[in-house]
Amino acid sequence: MVHDRRVGDKVLELEMSGAVKLGNLIMYDKETDTRWLQMNGEALRGELKGEALKALKDAQVEKAISWGKWKKRHPKTLVLWCGHCVNEGK
Repeated sequence: MVHDRRVGDKVLELEMSGAVKLGNLIMYDKETDTRWLQMNGEALRGELKGEALKALKDAQVEKAISWGKWKKRHPKTLVLWCGHCVNEGK
């Protein structure tokens, strides 16, 4: 599930909280410290509790893209590095 990160006139910067609910990741935004459920975009707690992020339609989401192509389109992208996963699968 992919959501638009705009709520009203705010464009939120979403990050992963590390928490899980009902098998879904919980995101938070730095601007309001609101917790968002990945499954449906619902604001669980925080300043925007009761709001919901709008789900994007499949046609609005590019599901498979090479890193090189992505980086050209979004040069300021940062990668989330999971250090403990480096040796996974070896």
